[in-house]
Amino acid sequence: MEVLRISSRRSAAAGLAAIAAFSVLGPAGTPAQAGPTGTDAVATVTVPASVDTYVVAEAPTNSYGTATKLTSANWTTWHSESYVRFQVPTDSRSIVGARVEFTSNKSDQQPTRLDLRALTGTWSETTTYATRPTVGGTVASATLPGSGVSTYSFDVGTTVRAPGTVNFALVNPTAYSVASVQSREQGSGPGPRLVIEYGSPTTTLCGASFNSETAGETYQQALARIDGYYNGLESVRVFYPGLPQAWPGKLDVSGRPMIVSFKAPPAEVKAGLHDAYLRDWFRAAPTNQDIYWTYYHEPENDSFAPADFVAAFQRVSDLAEQAGNPRLRATLILMGWTLEDASQRDWTNWYPGREYVDVLGWDVYNEGWKKGNYNPPVDMFAKVVAVSRQEGLPFGIAETGSPLVAGDTGSGRAAWLRALASHLTAEGALFADYFDLDWRQQAGIDYRLRDTASMTAWREFCS
Repeated sequence: MEVLRISSRRSAAAGLAAIAAFSVLGPAGTPAQAGPTGTDAVATVTVPASVDTYVVAEAPTNSYGTATKLTSANWTTWHSESYVRFQVPTDSRSIVGARVEFTSNKSDQQPTRLDLRALTGTWSETTTYATRPTVGGTVASATLPGSGVSTYSFDVGTTVRAPGTVNFALVNPTAYSVASVQSREQGSGPGPRLVIEYGSPTTTLCGASFNSETAGETYQQALARIDGYYNGLESVRVFYPGLPQAWPGKLDVSGRPMIVSFKAPPAEVKAGLHDAYLRDWFRAAPTNQDIYWTYYHEPENDSFAPADFVAAFQRVSDLAEQAGNPRLRATLILMGWTLEDASQRDWTNWYPGREYVDVLGWDVYNEGWKKGNYNPPVDMFAKVVAVSRQEGLPFGIAETGSPLVAGDTGSGRAAWLRALASHLTAEGALFADYFDLDWRQQAGIDYRLRDTASMTAWREFCS
């Protein structure tokens, strides 16, 4: 049996902990647990769909909730899409991976691509095309050969993170094709299922941005000083105002993950003026550490056209891909502010696309300090988490911070930092790097953690 999993030029989970496990259904389709595999003590649970149906554009008042099949057709005179719902069970273990699988009814006229997309709104097995819910952004895509596929599988590990209800739409963008899969009412074979992998949770790496603070202090010495403050950073944020320096660059981080950004005018990058340098830089990159590289962090704040940035990022991403180093992670770093309605921006204008991006990075600051508040992290990062999951990409916080609010000697900020670390860890952020810089000359703000309470809180996160 051939199984086609999510397919792209590069996997969003490339280089992350690989999990190999199997899944089966217990008696009467109840979830069955697989034993630990290897040394990772990973277990899987297979959850059958609780509700499924499909709707047809050309038959807008018909419902198909009792059918033994689900179809996602893209013909000139027949268009359908399928909906599926799963109940993620409560479990004391952490979810470390998840996938949605469908069993195909057809071996011919299959699509060459299928999309699993987000689904919002009320629906049931009596839903019709006229009363259908809202189909949102793509969660995962599968590239297929067009025939002979028995199982369609989609990686939803960044979407399924906790107990609760999840809904998906199976959409077919391939013209003159149909995906016909077994529904939960099909008695001869498995219907749609959610395969959940449980194990040790992903650790969110603590980190920081920093700079030299005394005359003659080198960047390497500044790292040693910051390591002393926080009991050793787990990741390091590095900025280059232009092209990156030859490795090891500004500093040797001793194999720790780096979030490193660099700049060059998009017009020059598009013209290939920096191809040779960047190709060599990527090829020379260490292979023993994760490198979350980004071309032009926060491009929304610059004057060039978003389309030029996108084209340049895609070109740089192609150059990185040629290095064949799985520890190089193409990371798009945007401002959390861009997701807010008040910004009057559409973040997708700067989005090169999932094919060119491995990780979404975000810069999110506490703006509540202006009113004497520390904004709750659950509110600060809500849209960042939602968009990242919508795109089916892992995410990290490349910059975050807050000055001391008026009247706070540090205890308030310390509590906020602990809540921030706890929340981002629970949401599965890859890294969270504090902007530990004195920014008074640039913006009149000192973000540094220099009071005892705040330093202790970030040290706890790093320990």
